[in-house]
Amino acid sequence: MANLSEDNGEETPLQVRLNGVATFIGMVGLSVAGVVLGVLAIRYFTGHTKNPDGTVQFRAGTTGLKQGFMGAIRILTIAVTIVVVAVPEGLPLAVTLTLAYSMRKMMLDKALVRRLSSCETMGSATTICSDKTGTLTLNKMTVVEAHFIGTRLDPCDDVRAISSSSAALLIEGIAQ
Repeated sequence: MANLSEDNGEETPLQVRLNGVATFIGMVGLSVAGVVLGVLAIRYFTGHTKNPDGTVQFRAGTTGLKQGFMGAIRILTIAVTIVVVAVPEGLPLAVTLTLAYSMRKMMLDKALVRRLSSCETMGSATTICSDKTGTLTLNKMTVVEAHFIGTRLDPCDDVRAISSSSAALLIEGIAQ
């Protein structure tokens, strides 16, 4: 039970990708907010923004300080709203719920899952390597010893000990 609740603090591959996506979304949101802030400020202070009744909102020299300040605050509020809306807050919760659902399904299939993040790791696996006892390996398989028609090859990739026709046949067989 202690192993099941153990958390080593490592980020899973999905968390790394989500952090990258969140950073990208944040940068895009910040950029868009900056552009919107600039455009709205230029439109407001050049007199191109109008009230609902058709009058100009800002006129240089005639608009009061308080009214100009309130207009600038409105523009800043719009830019901040864009930044806040751009960040997806429910994404980590959705990922956690999905992983918990995957863990539950694996438990129903009689597969013991020690960590929630392992469901995600196994879900993105393309190749699973195991030895003859069924133990999962590090996906780094190496040839230790090679024999070809009774001839021991040392090192394993030394094809000089084999005739050229046999080596060609072997390479063709591997390729096919």
